[in-house]
Amino acid sequence: MGNKYVGHFVDEDYVDDQLTLTSEGFLELTEDLEAIVDKFTGVDDAGFMKCTQIREDLIDLIHEIINEEK
Repeated sequence: MGNKYVGHFVDEDYVDDQLTLTSEGFLELTEDLEAIVDKFTGVDDAGFMKCTQIREDLIDLIHEIINEEK
């Protein structure tokens, strides 16, 4: 499984066997969360730089799902 938001981490000497969010996926997730906060507060940029814990929890959930951990 892979898409533009999820893939295997690769560097010069290592390829991870677990899927993870790509840098584009991380950016999109951040922007989406901030947009959700803005939408429900009615305040532009209300979510800017304030969604770190939610993002980390969602990243953990996404990694759990894509790597089928139980």
